[in-house]
Amino acid sequence: MNSYEPEMTSPGTEYLSGDYLFVAGSDLYNRLNQPSQHMPYHLARHLERLDLVGYARFYDGPPAPAWQRLKQGMRNVLSHRISIYEEGRIRTIKARRLLLPGSLDPLVQDLWLYMILRPHLKRGYHVGIVDGPESALLALLLKKTGRVGFLIYYDIDYYPGVSPQWSGLLSRREQICCKVADAVASVSRPLAALREQQGAKLAAVVPNGVDFASFHAANLIRKEHPPTLIYTGSLDARWGVDLSIRAMPLLRRQIPGIRLLIAGRGRAEQELHQLALSLGVNDCVCFEGFVPYPDLPNLLAQADIGVATSRQNIFRQYASPLKIVEYMAAGLPVICSGGGEAEQMIEESRAGTNIPFELEAFAEAVQSLWATAGRMSAAREAAINYARSRSWEQMGTLMAQLVSRVAGMANGSQAVAPTIES
Repeated sequence: MNSYEPEMTSPGTEYLSGDYLFVAGSDLYNRLNQPSQHMPYHLARHLERLDLVGYARFYDGPPAPAWQRLKQGMRNVLSHRISIYEEGRIRTIKARRLLLPGSLDPLVQDLWLYMILRPHLKRGYHVGIVDGPESALLALLLKKTGRVGFLIYYDIDYYPGVSPQWSGLLSRREQICCKVADAVASVSRPLAALREQQGAKLAAVVPNGVDFASFHAANLIRKEHPPTLIYTGSLDARWGVDLSIRAMPLLRRQIPGIRLLIAGRGRAEQELHQLALSLGVNDCVCFEGFVPYPDLPNLLAQADIGVATSRQNIFRQYASPLKIVEYMAAGLPVICSGGGEAEQMIEESRAGTNIPFELEAFAEAVQSLWATAGRMSAAREAAINYARSRSWEQMGTLMAQLVSRVAGMANGSQAVAPTIES
């Protein structure tokens, strides 16, 4: 077993020849920001041809009564189970999922997707990349039937921590992916170490990236505004959004006019609204609701400090939060907690503060940044420089290097993947 971090190089005009497959699954059409909505397109810049597979829901139309959703879903499965379109070197294949009870879905869904995809897949892909444990059995079928010569598992999360109610099933499916794959591309260093322990033949670190140009534009449109903290992402008790709300009574005494923007939705949303109301800070805590990904830079331009204060749990231990590098690209110092990759990112970037999950520690971190103009300015510059090194373009190059290395195993080569130069 071997773990390594590919060396970042410039993107190139020389393509890796042949046909490649990227199974992005349900993430491709998720309305929330997901790595697999970015990685395939930046990887494709280095490949001769790429087939990109995404899963559509059984019913993906507007809100409707249950019988209408069932009726339209059946029509989708019968008449629109596969949609294909091509743009440049990417051929996108959209496969329709079945509506299945929870007990049947883990087995039947993979078999269904393989059955409807098989006539449209090429007979032999040089390398296939599969995102997430939802496609574990599909990955196994692709490898065992020879549809892909080599397989990479794109390891973007520790899924037993994402959905604890399905932890046993998800853990088994993750381990299937790790064992059948020729390499695992994990988004964090702790996650790569875990996959190595679980039997991965090669565990590489390919971090989450950022659309640097779009988020950095926040610095160009930033106008005068009150002192502002911001949180973007799911509203879940585990992500600790309540900490910043509970700190607002203390912070508003220290920093007059301070406000907190919260962008996102989730199970804890109503509870957080009630918390702000009970603390008497609902006038300075602004719930923005769901904000589409393209609109996030405009919202970040209205803020000064990014908040990523998760409670410490097993999911956070392995995660690589997209929000942190997006905050940084927008020129925001970050206050984080929860350990794992997030803590390492803050320490190596010097673009913020890692704190214990405590009210006083959070308030002190905000006050310390705000009270020292030189420190705030230095943290902003460090944040931008760090984010610049984490662009999706560069992450696509890292993945291309891993693809090249895995493909080179056919010749018995264990050398680091060749540089793809521009």
